Amino acid sequence: MLVPIAVVHVGPIKNWFLRLLTIYFLDIQYGDAQNLAINPDFRWLHSLTYQGVIAAIALLTMTCFLVKAWGYHFNPNLKFIKSPSFQKKILLALLIMATIGSFKFSIPNLTAAIEPGILEETERYLLIVIFLAGFNRFPKYRIPVAIYGSAILFGLSHLSNFGWHGESFTATIAQVIGVMGSAFIWAELYLYTGKLWLPMIYHFLMDYISDLQSGWNSAGWSWNGEIADYIYTVLIVGVPLLFSIWMLFGKRRQVMEDNADLILNLNGRQSMI
Repeated sequence: MLVPIAVVHVGPIKNWFLRLLTIYFLDIQYGDAQNLAINPDFRWLHSLTYQGVIAAIALLTMTCFLVKAWGYHFNPNLKFIKSPSFQKKILLALLIMATIGSFKFSIPNLTAAIEPGILEETERYLLIVIFLAGFNRFPKYRIPVAIYGSAILFGLSHLSNFGWHGESFTATIAQVIGVMGSAFIWAELYLYTGKLWLPMIYHFLMDYISDLQSGWNSAGWSWNGEIADYIYTVLIVGVPLLFSIWMLFGKRRQVMEDNADLILNLNGRQSMI
């Protein structure tokens, strides 16, 4: 509704200060998104309006027309022509600085991420060895059993988080299911490379980033029963699951089979750790 107002009345303005004022007044015209009064029973639509998503899209749409009225071309994906002075290390520094501002750094954040990175990946290694050895007589099944068996047990181990800093039972169940997605990939990362330190590092990084965002010893997992919770859970489990199945075929599978032999020391060579 503000597009014609912006184009007709704000478009002709040339003074930079007046443009600032008009942008400010246009922006506050959106008001409180709750004024759209979507019934909370319609959780998805209510969330889109209550959290201001509709207002954000409206502002983006208006901006496209307004900037064009000023004689410019609004392009959020401007074609990048590398300057001779461009440096990748500066871009990396910018990306790092853009992310650390919202982090809640502390020593406990660091140590709380190091512990599961080492401990839980060591536990996963032990589970993988046990499953590989236990099903070694069934070569067709030993790799899948090691991957999915260790992932399921890894997920179930998070049942102990129930009540931790107020984590509800429903949230705990969601966590048990949700972390299995990462467990599929970390197990295959080890089996494909034979390097236990690699999933250790990735596990540490994922937990560390989470701790920096939410704070050490927070519940870390929530469940409100909204459709977004279901979508998130399906994505973080379903996508890794499909990828893990893809890894079980062709040359990808053969690499894991060869490494399984090395892990079990079946060819007389030193086992990988």
